Amino acid sequence: MRNNWLLSSGSFLLSIILHVILGIVLAFSFKFTSEPTPPPIPDIPIIQATVIDKKEVDKELKRIKEKKQKKIDDELKRKKDLEKKKQKKRDDIKKKKAAAKKKIEDEKIRLKKLEQEKKEKKELEKKKKLEEEEKKKRDAENKKKDEQQKILDEEKRKAKEEADRLVREKAINDAIQQEIDDEIEAVKKAEQLKRDFSIIARFQQRIRRQLESKFNKIGLDPGLSCVILIRMIEGGKVVETSIAKSSGNALFDQRAENAVYLASPLPVPEEIRVFEKMRSIRFTFEP
Repeated sequence: MRNNWLLSSGSFLLSIILHVILGIVLAFSFKFTSEPTPPPIPDIPIIQATVIDKKEVDKELKRIKEKKQKKIDDELKRKKDLEKKKQKKRDDIKKKKAAAKKKIEDEKIRLKKLEQEKKEKKELEKKKKLEEEEKKKRDAENKKKDEQQKILDEEKRKAKEEADRLVREKAINDAIQQEIDDEIEAVKKAEQLKRDFSIIARFQQRIRRQLESKFNKIGLDPGLSCVILIRMIEGGKVVETSIAKSSGNALFDQRAENAVYLASPLPVPEEIRVFEKMRSIRFTFEP
């Protein structure tokens, strides 16, 4: 009797468990599949479930356990994926923050560099302005100096031109005066020369007459002549004679030279200036 009760009780419990399992399976089947819900299984009178295959129960329990484990694994995977997404989001936020921070730092550097460039540009412009002002000042001073120098150069040029003009004018006047003086002198010389030649001609005639008076013609052929060079000193004294052109007759030539010495001193002008012109004479002797 006790055994029957235990058997009946065990069957009852198994029946309850199977119903619970079946309900869970149905619930999951309804939730996770789109297939039409199968027609309800007619309730089996609990009292009739007296024998259940243990293998089937173990198999069902295993399936349920695996399904539950899968659900747990899926949930863990979902949480893990979610955590990865969150971590990725945190990393992205961190990267964005770092990028933003770097951007801010870069902007600070850029602004600082820009400020430095502006400062340098301003200083450069200031320096350039000062240099331009200095250059303008130097140019103005140089221009003033150049203008002053031009004025001085112009004054020097005019002074030089005036001096050159005076020199040229003086040179022209001197040349004219010299030409006048030369002409006057030439006229004087010509007149003096004319007078001198007249005096010399007169003395040459006197010398000729004096030489002829001393020449010995005896025994000589008529028509002979020779050219004698006569050199005298002041007072007309003959110091040297020579035959420049012979008559062809040695006796005639010798007597001509003898006549010169016999006639010495020859008549000469007392004025030294005129005498110098006839100190040495070339005399043609043709008695």
